[in-house]
Amino acid sequence: MRKIILVRHGQTNSNIAGTTQGHTDTSLNETGIVQAQKTGEYIRKNYDISESWSSDLTRCQMTINQITKKYKTTKLLREMSFGNWENKKFQVLKKQFPELTKKFVQGSEKFKAPQGESFQDMADRSIRFISKLNDEDNQGDYLIVTHGGLLRILIISFLNMPMKNSVNFYFDNCSITEIAYNISNNSLLTKLNDTQHLQ
Repeated sequence: MRKIILVRHGQTNSNIAGTTQGHTDTSLNETGIVQAQKTGEYIRKNYDISESWSSDLTRCQMTINQITKKYKTTKLLREMSFGNWENKKFQVLKKQFPELTKKFVQGSEKFKAPQGESFQDMADRSIRFISKLNDEDNQGDYLIVTHGGLLRILIISFLNMPMKNSVNFYFDNCSITEIAYNISNNSLLTKLNDTQHLQ
């Protein structure tokens, strides 16, 4: 089985502030750059990467550039679009939209931010992306650098889990998650949210 190495982007100032980012194009801060450098060193030493993918947003491209210079970008790997909620502090949104933010935290299929995406929209994107990986002739490991919310959806998509289980996963900045994968969808979660390389 091939390995799929999933990496969340490095830290941004919005992460620290508790501000939603979504499709907003933010950059890594100094800590995030150091995290990405350490992640790159670890991955190059421990994996045989044959194909690399990144969200097209800057924070992910800045991260993957510290790992490899050979990668493809796609909008399919973007974070959830929060529409009118972008660049807002989540604590403020909780006060303004208590019921809707509750649905978000619960991973409800009924959640959709105003002018934004639903969890099903993200799942559809993730499935379209995974279909690009079904190449039995390609050897080596896949590297995917993306966002925390999209990582949750990718995990349940690879493991054929219900949508509601996405809320049971959390990913730190520049954490490494590993899946043993084959084309028959018999996927195994072999490492989750590992940050030892950042110590």
